[in-house]
Amino acid sequence: MTMAKAPELFIRALRGMPISCPRPSCTQPVTIEEVSAAHDRVKTFLLQCEACGWEDQVGGAEQIDPPWDESSLMAIIEEHLLHLEPVCPYDQAPLHFHSLPNPRRRARYAIFCYYCGRRTELDWPPEEAKW
Repeated sequence: MTMAKAPELFIRALRGMPISCPRPSCTQPVTIEEVSAAHDRVKTFLLQCEACGWEDQVGGAEQIDPPWDESSLMAIIEEHLLHLEPVCPYDQAPLHFHSLPNPRRRARYAIFCYYCGRRTELDWPPEEAKW
């Protein structure tokens, strides 16, 4: 089951990249404001051009089922460890890794896709990789 690819405007807004007004008569920069609530699983951005008044709202499309499978998670983690930008296998949106506190001094991460809303937490290295 695959989901539609995340729109380019959403990816650019998520990365904080500059966006130009899409109107042919106006190529001024667009302001990007995140308007999603703190508890939302997906992010929503308001795009506005102050020069011509154009505005649009672009946001994620929450679809958390099916969750990432083990092979997808391993590919995501490998990309992260290689300092590449991991993307969600369902929508190709960039993923966010957040380091979590762990009293046993092992690496613990939360991984978020702000387009589809999938999330997971995991220890690294995994338990089965221990000697």
